[in-house]
Amino acid sequence: MSMITLFGAPGAGKTVQGRLLADKYHWEWVSYRDLLLSLHDRDIRYALEHGLFIDTDKAIPAIKETLDELNDGRREVVLDGFPADYQQLRWLIDNKQINNLTGAIVLRVPRGELWRRLVARKRVDDTRAAIERRQDLYDRNITGMIRTLTMNGVLVREVNGENAPEDVLERVEDVLADWGMVPKKQFEK
Repeated sequence: MSMITLFGAPGAGKTVQGRLLADKYHWEWVSYRDLLLSLHDRDIRYALEHGLFIDTDKAIPAIKETLDELNDGRREVVLDGFPADYQQLRWLIDNKQINNLTGAIVLRVPRGELWRRLVARKRVDDTRAAIERRQDLYDRNITGMIRTLTMNGVLVREVNGENAPEDVLERVEDVLADWGMVPKKQFEK
């Protein structure tokens, strides 16, 4: 199994890009948010809806089970939003799952555009307070997580997450081509 993970602030397009990659290349897409919601745990749902920290002890068994199921052969996996914090990253390292992680793509989008996207999607958990808490949590964690991933041999690249999803996908594919995960594009002369 080979994995990539998509990082980005709330509204950066992780889910859109994860789905596009999974559909185009027939990869497995694992949405951390969807996985948590599938647990039907009221505390987790409340935390998601209010932009609060998810108890890692509740989340890890679900992600472990999912990764164990996918580790049955040569599969490409797109992780959408996992790991979400340093404790989850530590779990990946301690359980040797980091060895399956080829790279991390960080989708960068200006705050004004993030807010526009979040307001437009009309999700129950996209209240101003919840968005600000999720943004703050992301900002506090991302730099240290990138440093730790790099120190553990995981490739990390930032990608401009602005413009149409298809434009962003092309940028993501350029990175994946550099990493040998998808074919390089043939350019016309």
